[in-house]
Amino acid sequence: MADTIITHGYVVTMNPQRTIYSDGAVAIEGKKIVAVGPTSEILASHKAPQTIDASGKIVLPGLIDGHNHPNQYLSKGIGDDVDIMIWLQRVLAYESHLTEEEAYLGALGNFVEMVRSGTTCFNEPGSYFPDAIGEAARQIGIRGILNRSTLDMLQPGTELPENLYEDLDSNLRHAEEAVAKWNGAADGRLRAWFSLRHATSVSDQLAQEIKKLADREKVGIHCHAAVGNYENERSLKRFGKRSLVRLRDLGLFGSRLYLVHMGAPNEQEIDWLQQDDVKVSHCPSASMFGAYGVIWNKKIPEMVRKGVTVSLGTDSATAGRFLDMVRCMYLAACAHKDAYADPEIMGAYKALEMATIDGARGCLWDDAIGSLEAGKLADITVIAMDGIEWTPCRDPIRNLIYSANGKSVDTVIVDGRVLMRHRSIVAVDEEWLKRELERVSASLMERAGVSFVPPWPVH
Repeated sequence: MADTIITHGYVVTMNPQRTIYSDGAVAIEGKKIVAVGPTSEILASHKAPQTIDASGKIVLPGLIDGHNHPNQYLSKGIGDDVDIMIWLQRVLAYESHLTEEEAYLGALGNFVEMVRSGTTCFNEPGSYFPDAIGEAARQIGIRGILNRSTLDMLQPGTELPENLYEDLDSNLRHAEEAVAKWNGAADGRLRAWFSLRHATSVSDQLAQEIKKLADREKVGIHCHAAVGNYENERSLKRFGKRSLVRLRDLGLFGSRLYLVHMGAPNEQEIDWLQQDDVKVSHCPSASMFGAYGVIWNKKIPEMVRKGVTVSLGTDSATAGRFLDMVRCMYLAACAHKDAYADPEIMGAYKALEMATIDGARGCLWDDAIGSLEAGKLADITVIAMDGIEWTPCRDPIRNLIYSANGKSVDTVIVDGRVLMRHRSIVAVDEEWLKRELERVSASLMERAGVSFVPPWPVH
């Protein structure tokens, strides 16, 4: 007997055949999906004490945010319309003054915003407070991957606050502690990887030692790399090699290496990515907001064409400015069309793959999430098609990505547990949380010495 059956939905399974049921149902028992198919067949073979009527709604696998910094949530707005190096200096000042309590509250806000727009899983590239991030994720009920921030060199052109610098031994000790504590926590809903914060801010020795630890623990390595042409120039100047050549020569390439942004690989490097099954996360909103050049460099569609696994990420509330994966899918579907002047280069259906099954594969979790199939974990997003933007609706997937946004999300389920029902978050009082976020953010900005003057006069 099932615990819950979602009925009469437009069920988009993302299974290998990409089956869609126009009047479909999903039966859930405990944490897992036990059956997916036409509503009539599922109801004939399964009974449950709880039924969720999804009439007029899309039922999707939970959306996966492949790259997100929850610890940056309280810095929202400090990097608007400025050069990337100014942005980075402000964020480093922010991170150097962030407390564990503030990191926890910010992560709560981050995860609530995620769940509200249908995200059920995140992959975090590294913070100095993995315990705070983990506890916030545990409370909200979201699935995710945590990392302890790991770097031992200054980014060229930046000044690293003294309290953020750690030597090799400290980096390795903190990273090992985070993986030991969080990998498999929250009944398996949380995992932990190792982080190389940025390819140009880690020494050769740190990179190689982290690879040894990741191989020992059989977990991934999350690293910003080959973001733009400027990074390759800096890497050549500092290390004598382009970023990806260096990482490959250090022995890091393999199926558990996860590289983010990746705006500037060359053809040879893309072939290496494919051959070694290196995973990539594309953050179109961050590139367009911060002028990284990822879209302009036209490499993401080339990686997709060659069979590299490419997920989608929002980056952060500061770097990409929103955490809505539906909006992110719109950018992934459309921005490359303009760069190539080709209306068929990506599109809505590929963007949805990137946010679901490809995201799961990138996170090394596709055996359990990313599609609606019997035996997989019940991470499900239910999207209402009741707004005027849905009318007329000839193709629900294209309407979702091209006409709607995350505000259409009605219900979110992770591990069979409802995190949001009819647009109401279950685990936290949002009004209280908003007040707390305003309070601690104002105090934090004052301590960090970050101030803002709008370009137009405000009276």
